[in-house]
Amino acid sequence: MLLTLFALAHAADPAALTAGLQDTSGWSEIGKDDAEGVGEIVIRHKSVGGVDCLEGVGRTDVPVPVLLEAAMDIPGNMRWSSAAIKESEFLSTGATGFDYYQYLANPFPIKDRFWFNRATIVGDPSSGPVQFRWQHIDPNTYPERYAKVMADHDGAVITDVNVGTWSFSPVDGGTEVRFQTCTDAGGSIPAWAGELAAKTTLPTNIADLVREGKRRSQ
Repeated sequence: MLLTLFALAHAADPAALTAGLQDTSGWSEIGKDDAEGVGEIVIRHKSVGGVDCLEGVGRTDVPVPVLLEAAMDIPGNMRWSSAAIKESEFLSTGATGFDYYQYLANPFPIKDRFWFNRATIVGDPSSGPVQFRWQHIDPNTYPERYAKVMADHDGAVITDVNVGTWSFSPVDGGTEVRFQTCTDAGGSIPAWAGELAAKTTLPTNIADLVREGKRRSQ
């Protein structure tokens, strides 16, 4: 029992999950999809400390800094993302990153989800390669905002695990876009169902960002 508890605690450690995403070994291709403006997206799976992680990789002609700008536009997510994000705001900002909060509305009977994340920018924002990394943080880091979320959204569930990366790398003819995510929706949603939902929406997430990048490039 103690070993199981240790394994679960280690699996949910955001630093360990981030390190696992950065390790290029262990990824297995599980499918491909086509997305508007991106073309073929290769989808891969990897287990990091018992947590299922996914990545999607595609290419676009949108420049690196434009894609990074769109990804970092946390309030703008509500406008350009296909996900039903109803609240999306910065909590604090720093020289190389920021903390943010988002609230996702789900169709009945699935309960709404929310998360408090810390983002870090790693690399060269002007030309790439560059990464926008995020990981979940204790919501009590922002007690007043957390209390307001709980008061405003009775029954909403905070995600147990929310770690990921947007990576933008210059390649011949454009930019390679890589989206990685390790999630556990928490609540009553089984892990396998959460992974299936993530796999389904992963190409859409990439297509949404590229579409917004194209709009900003006009």
